[in-house]
Amino acid sequence: MNVSRLLLGVFGIVVAGVFFFDASQYPRAAAQMPVIYAVAVALLSLAMVASELRLRRRATATRGSGAGAGSGTGVTGAGAGVTRAGATGVNTVAEGSSEATPEPRRWAAVAVIFLLAVGYVSVMTTLGYVLATALFMALALAILRTVKWTFALIAGAVLIAMICLVFVQFLGLPIPLLPSFL
Repeated sequence: MNVSRLLLGVFGIVVAGVFFFDASQYPRAAAQMPVIYAVAVALLSLAMVASELRLRRRATATRGSGAGAGSGTGVTGAGAGVTRAGATGVNTVAEGSSEATPEPRRWAAVAVIFLLAVGYVSVMTTLGYVLATALFMALALAILRTVKWTFALIAGAVLIAMICLVFVQFLGLPIPLLPSFL
């Protein structure tokens, strides 16, 4: 059982509950999207908690029936590593590998993207939603380097258009779309 996933699931349920009850004070049209998101997050978080609890029950049942036989998890030797059953077979992860401890470079990327998000929120009223979001997405994707630029451009344009459509056209929220200096 992964305690971090269990706690994340419980946290997701709490956050979804807060958003659900907070959305009850919004006007009816504006409350629809937060309620939909809150219910979706609550259901996914509940599934995460249930999955972790099921894994815990399964692990305790296999320990009680005999020395972890067939469980697919366990320590193969003192300091040798951890054996895990994956979708394609059993993988052995040596201690000290990059999967056991994240690379320092990845933590630096997370910190930089967090600072970018803070800057994004602070300059949105000056630069406008469209320009600020495009810059934030471009810089974040350049730091992460997880998708090709063609996909990033298409996905970014679709995302910006959908957010504008939902929040400005559908919900009628006053979002500054263009820079204030224009």
